Amino acid sequence: MEYLPEILKIIEGGLQKDEDKVFNYGQMLIKKLDDEKDERAANQIRKIISKNKSLKLKSKSMADFLKIPVDIESRMPLAELTYVEPDSVLLSLNNAMMANINEYINLMNNYEDFTDRGIKLNRTLLLFGPPGTGKTQTAKYIASKTKLPLITVRIDGIISSYLGNTSKNIRALFDFVQKTPCILFLDEVDALAKLRDDSNELGELKRVVNTLLQNIDSLESKIPIIAATNHEHLLDSAVWRRFEYKLKIEAPDKKQREYLVKEYLKNLDVEENLLKMLVVMTKGFSGAELEVLANVIKTSIIMENKQSFGEKDLMDNYIKYQIRNNCGNGDFNGSDEKNIRFLKICRGQDPQLFTLRNIAKMTGLSLGKVSKMVKEGVD
Repeated sequence: MEYLPEILKIIEGGLQKDEDKVFNYGQMLIKKLDDEKDERAANQIRKIISKNKSLKLKSKSMADFLKIPVDIESRMPLAELTYVEPDSVLLSLNNAMMANINEYINLMNNYEDFTDRGIKLNRTLLLFGPPGTGKTQTAKYIASKTKLPLITVRIDGIISSYLGNTSKNIRALFDFVQKTPCILFLDEVDALAKLRDDSNELGELKRVVNTLLQNIDSLESKIPIIAATNHEHLLDSAVWRRFEYKLKIEAPDKKQREYLVKEYLKNLDVEENLLKMLVVMTKGFSGAELEVLANVIKTSIIMENKQSFGEKDLMDNYIKYQIRNNCGNGDFNGSDEKNIRFLKICRGQDPQLFTLRNIAKMTGLSLGKVSKMVKEGVD
């Protein structure tokens, strides 16, 4: 039965006399019926709920009916809610990584089937790796495929300057998600779950880690939890043990960069050969860095009203990106010598793409000068 999980949660909430749980899962059921164009059933449920809840339902937005708890002192929300539309997230990971992500999604989508067979599942996923590699995108992708709202913890909201309030905020947030159809996303989880044997940490912060662990355990996998960190070495070992899936998200390889470059620049009239060059030039880039570079190129084309985009434009925009985003990096300052040094490295990776003639076009130097600099080397 397609809507059985929501129906079971509504019944459970009714038996527990938990009005919030009935309301929240009722709203989730309404949204699914709306998505399936079953307006008659959706309106019937909406009518029942509106009669028995002081809040009048005027909007179908998830954010409108889920009341995120706030910090008592600052009144800042403890989390942000995002409903990610299906197929709206661009994600490119290697095959092994995607296989694990899809397995996790399948587990979530068939959770009731597993539990009916007496199989106890742990729906916890820890994503770690360098910044900008796609951890947040992965969480959004999972939310889009499971059609569950993504509730992302706001570190600035949940961490309080008042003694004991951070632990209270954690408990309040976990109490909220227990009654709500969602995925809980602990982004930058290292801010809450640092090593408890760190001599620099205060006793209060160590209690915060204990509170987080206790609340993760209290969910008993009723709500899926995804956590992400750029600093996995800072995490307490007990936090690692709480997560069934642990996936390292790394910078995209050549095949993934090809996909991302084409997607980011798909609406522009850029020759295939130049896209291939860009893939080589961006070795080691994260997905986020690729997107920023693509935006530099798109902005340049629009602002300068370019009718064509050639090798020199590609190189100029690459240098512009490097100067903007790598302050103090002397490898890219626009000098001919440093440009040739970089393109010589690219030529080593793909000599058929980075011919001397193409390098001359990219730098605006004569073919003879390029040939001499490449063959003799540059200082």
